[in-house]
Amino acid sequence: MTSKTGGGRPWGPIRAENTAARKLAETLRRHVDDSGKTLAVLSGEINMSKAQTGVYLAGKLPTQAFIAALIRATVRPDLRERRQEEALVLREQAMRPAPRTTPGAPAVAGPGAGYAVELAAAQARQIETYDRYTRALEQRADVERAKNNSDKLVMVLLNMIHQLDRRVAGLVEERDRLRAQLRGEALEDAERKLARAEEQEQRARAELRRAEEKQRQAEDLEARVTDQLRRLTDELDRLRAGDTTSPLEELPVLPDEPEAGPASADPVGDDIDAALARASQVNDEDNTTLNRVTSELNEPAAGVVQDNPPDNPRSPKSLEARLSQAEEVADAGNHERAIVLFNELIPDVTRILGTDHRDTLNARHNHALNTGSAGSHERAIVLFNELIPDVTRILGTDHRDTLITRYNHALNVGKTGDKELTMALLNDLLLDCTRTLGPDHPVTLNTRHMHSAIVGLASDQDQAAALFDALLPDCNRILGPDHPDTLRTRQSHAVSVREAGDPEQAVALFDALLPDCNRVLGPDHPDTLSIRQSHAVSVRKAGDPEQAVALLDKLLPDYTRTLGPVHPDTLRTRYSHAVSVREAGDPEQAVALLDKLLPDYTRTLGPDHPDTLQTRAYRRKFL
Repeated sequence: MTSKTGGGRPWGPIRAENTAARKLAETLRRHVDDSGKTLAVLSGEINMSKAQTGVYLAGKLPTQAFIAALIRATVRPDLRERRQEEALVLREQAMRPAPRTTPGAPAVAGPGAGYAVELAAAQARQIETYDRYTRALEQRADVERAKNNSDKLVMVLLNMIHQLDRRVAGLVEERDRLRAQLRGEALEDAERKLARAEEQEQRARAELRRAEEKQRQAEDLEARVTDQLRRLTDELDRLRAGDTTSPLEELPVLPDEPEAGPASADPVGDDIDAALARASQVNDEDNTTLNRVTSELNEPAAGVVQDNPPDNPRSPKSLEARLSQAEEVADAGNHERAIVLFNELIPDVTRILGTDHRDTLNARHNHALNTGSAGSHERAIVLFNELIPDVTRILGTDHRDTLITRYNHALNVGKTGDKELTMALLNDLLLDCTRTLGPDHPVTLNTRHMHSAIVGLASDQDQAAALFDALLPDCNRILGPDHPDTLRTRQSHAVSVREAGDPEQAVALFDALLPDCNRVLGPDHPDTLSIRQSHAVSVRKAGDPEQAVALLDKLLPDYTRTLGPVHPDTLRTRYSHAVSVREAGDPEQAVALLDKLLPDYTRTLGPDHPDTLQTRAYRRKFL
């Protein structure tokens, strides 16, 4: 018979050359069963193909490296050394079996008739399992089709209800107008259309409720079918030590659109009736499909242990890969694309791993972080406000990730111009960071940096310059002179020196900083571009607006190419350019630049954003 271990999961037969080799294969299989891991997961952890792993577990004498890797992946640490020694002893015995011709010793049977019986049983079980696997794939295709239909139907019905609301409002208006004109036949026609439209709206809302219920039912069934497929995939992996194949499944499609009917007195109403009929048909078909799959899934099936299929896009392993991809996109500076990826990922991570899982919290944090980096600071604040209570509850008030989340929340609040709230947040955060992480921790240094910047924004530039002057030696000592945070602190220090009334010294500081930024970060790095912008402003404030215009003329194309024409940093550089043009003696050109800038500011950041208000106020100076 086909051997079973680990709660009913079947294995294929063992084809070993001797008793010790068979015992070794059985021992290694037992370790796999006790670990609860599938062959697909295990092969990834031991860095070996699933097929070769299956061959070793089917009786071929494994290498010492394979045994060590498998024990390490399946046995808890305190037992690994003993289990590895036991397995290696069996391997040594299998390599040097006792002679089969020893007088009086029983013969050691190699693979023979018994193996043939086991193989036949395994092949029969494999065929039966493959049939169930194929049926599960068909069920998944049916559920996906029903779910896609319901998703599309919900959108269609929502749009239809919106149109019907407008149609009813228009027909009520028309009916009231015709009543006032005492137009009998036209009034009857309008009332007939109105009654029909109201009845259609009721039907549309009823179909919407049905479609939403089908959405929920399909999501539940999708999870159940996925579990079924992962169990059957593991069973097939165990029954055969070779390549597995999956049957192709057809993509789901909606029913074809019906041909247009003949013209009538109420063509709009006829179109809506036809659409509602299609909606009802799709709901009926999906209801039949989902009920059938539910019934099939409730049938008794062979007991197998669940685990994650390797290629399921919503398995924890695949979710981790998607999270890594989104983080790589964010690290590359493509914040808009990262927002899309995190937006798609968060519902799956939450549903599969749970709301309190660290990967769920990380995805939400990165989503908020990239939202702020893309310039949507108000939306980022909302996301951080929702995240901070969960992070605090799950990780604790003093956890490093809680403090980092609070830091990024304060950073976005500061970007909106709310200096008082930002200062309050940072004062509390700085005390907690220093107490919990220590004065030399990078998070503490970053908090000191932002606190110093907010002090400057609150119009105490002398104090800000002093704070940055005290922070710089710590950054150099702890992070090193070429660390990006050290370079940013040097920039902020130079800005504070400029705003405290010494633009010439600021220019000298920027002249020393720019070569280091180009060397360490590269010319297209956002920090390098920002430092070039601050340098140009300092040159203007030092009394050379013409040179500032020349610097900004070179900088703007780089900003536009790198970050885009309406990125907040690009917009701020355009503002600095317009101010420099005016101070260089060309107010007409400055007005033209501001008139182009203001609509972009309003559309991108909103009419009440501090940068928009500043630009509008500066433009009024020319009136």
